[in-house]
Amino acid sequence: MCKKNYDSVSKPFSTEYQARLNEAMKTSDGKRAQKPTTTLLQVFLWSLLTFVSKEFSLFLPNFQSDAGAKTFIHAAYQYDEDLSVFDNTIWTWGTDYAIAVIFTFAAIQCWKATEGPTQEGYFRATGADASSSLPQSSNSEESKRFRTRSALLLLSYAISVLFGGYAHYTFRSTEELNSVPFRIYWIICVGSVTAAGGFMGSFGSEICLKMNRMVSEDQVRFRMPYVSDLLWFIYGGYLTYVCMVGGMSYQRPACDIFAAGGSQFVPTAYCVLTMLSIKWTDAKKVLEAPIDEHSASAAVRAVKRNYRYMFYIGFFLNAPLLPVYPALVQYTNLSTGVINAILHLNLTVAWGMQFLSLHHLCKVFNLTITGAGLRKDL
Repeated sequence: MCKKNYDSVSKPFSTEYQARLNEAMKTSDGKRAQKPTTTLLQVFLWSLLTFVSKEFSLFLPNFQSDAGAKTFIHAAYQYDEDLSVFDNTIWTWGTDYAIAVIFTFAAIQCWKATEGPTQEGYFRATGADASSSLPQSSNSEESKRFRTRSALLLLSYAISVLFGGYAHYTFRSTEELNSVPFRIYWIICVGSVTAAGGFMGSFGSEICLKMNRMVSEDQVRFRMPYVSDLLWFIYGGYLTYVCMVGGMSYQRPACDIFAAGGSQFVPTAYCVLTMLSIKWTDAKKVLEAPIDEHSASAAVRAVKRNYRYMFYIGFFLNAPLLPVYPALVQYTNLSTGVINAILHLNLTVAWGMQFLSLHHLCKVFNLTITGAGLRKDL
């Protein structure tokens, strides 16, 4: 009975959706087209945006305040005995290692989220008979791309703090900071953050494609542009290159992370705007736009408001650290290790909220997209 009920609810929708999508993807000669192509003009304009984002992430830390100017002193991996500060206490490397463990686990959980939402969420989303049981099988192919990108984002966080923690534990003198091994470890630490921007934008594009571009006009507040994986690769790749050649290197190596984090503004804004562009059945009108439950797609009905709020907050929660860090350094008597531990606490809360919201979306994406709300031209 359970299997029969699942087939009657999900498979017809899946067949209908796939047939209409295949038809829409055919060219005039009847052959199936590839995914939306990226033109040379788009690559040029995106490269320009990427360059502007890099300049913004390097400009803001120095010019935000007097404290910022005194703290963010460029180094290009050439550290000065009198200017360089690098903490080696357990407050820093201990919390780094702890965060690495937490978000390695989080990445695995997102990758393994091949089951659908809870029983209540499933019935609400699909309209199945609530007296029956959840289906024993799951449509994990629906969520594979989103799960992969979410896991890569969280894994990049884990790699960053793992290598950062090892560097803080191992390299103790200015001479050691100027060594090749330190540079390698620190490039991996900071480069994981710049690369994370590409992963972040990529899963934002997945949300955009399935919940904005493929649905009818009445399902969204406004249309969002679809940004291809190629463009996000250019974005993350270029900023990682800037990190490798020392463009984001400061006398206080911890400052490098803030410049790298600032480069995530574009993908962060893209992801949040994409979520805000979608109409939700349980929306609060001040922040989001509502839609009637009977008109909404299965995925929209399954996404809960508290997870969306965690998504919005989690992706912006680290932003206040940019002005807070130099203020703590210049205007307090706190040790560098204690300051780093405070920042790591905020980091854990922000990344934790990102994980919880992404894990929820991974499960929601296991729902086969239903015919409700699909664009008529698909």
